[in-house]
Amino acid sequence: SGDRNHWPTFATLLAVCCTCDPLEMVRQKCQEAEHCVHTRERLEECENRVGSRSLTDEDCTEELFDFLHARDHCVAHKLFHSVK
Repeated sequence: SGDRNHWPTFATLLAVCCTCDPLEMVRQKCQEAEHCVHTRERLEECENRVGSRSLTDEDCTEELFDFLHARDHCVAHKLFHSVK
């Protein structure tokens, strides 16, 4: 379903593990969450800015870490909440 608030149970994730990685399923779902969308947009803006310059010392490490932190926080919450 297209409902962002509908999260599969851990058992459901395990049931489909033969066809896909359950961790990747949850990561993908979390990337669609509001806070992750915001940090991903900041990362993409940085990548576009850096990619448009031929000479720059700027990199997007901070934006990448912010995005990964937001996504992984969401993943941890979803996975551990479902195994309680």
